[in-house]
Amino acid sequence: MPARIRYASPVILLALAACVNDAPPPAAPDGAVARGRVVAERVCSLCHQVAPDRPSAREAAAPSFMEIANLPGHSRDYLRRYASERHVVETVGEPKPVMPVVFLSPEDREDVVLYILSYQRPDAPVDQPPKKAEPFE
Repeated sequence: MPARIRYASPVILLALAACVNDAPPPAAPDGAVARGRVVAERVCSLCHQVAPDRPSAREAAAPSFMEIANLPGHSRDYLRRYASERHVVETVGEPKPVMPVVFLSPEDREDVVLYILSYQRPDAPVDQPPKKAEPFE
């Protein structure tokens, strides 16, 4: 007896494609955000405000994690790349300091990125070109 081949209707295929394209990004692994906060408090909090209830340890020309999370284009991939590069801190005055290169394991870096993104508002413009924080003193 020959096998019957059934074809899905175009309507069903379009409905399935819409579901796939609108799927939410993968959820953070259990505990990743909490681990990211621990690493951020240990490594990043000297210059950055890493939580709304925790100011930076010193006055520094570094944006808060809450600001970073909500700037245009600050997606997970963008933050992962940016956190891996050496870059100049955008300040009004001179000299412009260089953000120190922090050697984090790939797992710690990913956890910190997920922690930063935990502050991202639903209306954050992540689909726009990346924008740096406004220069400040």
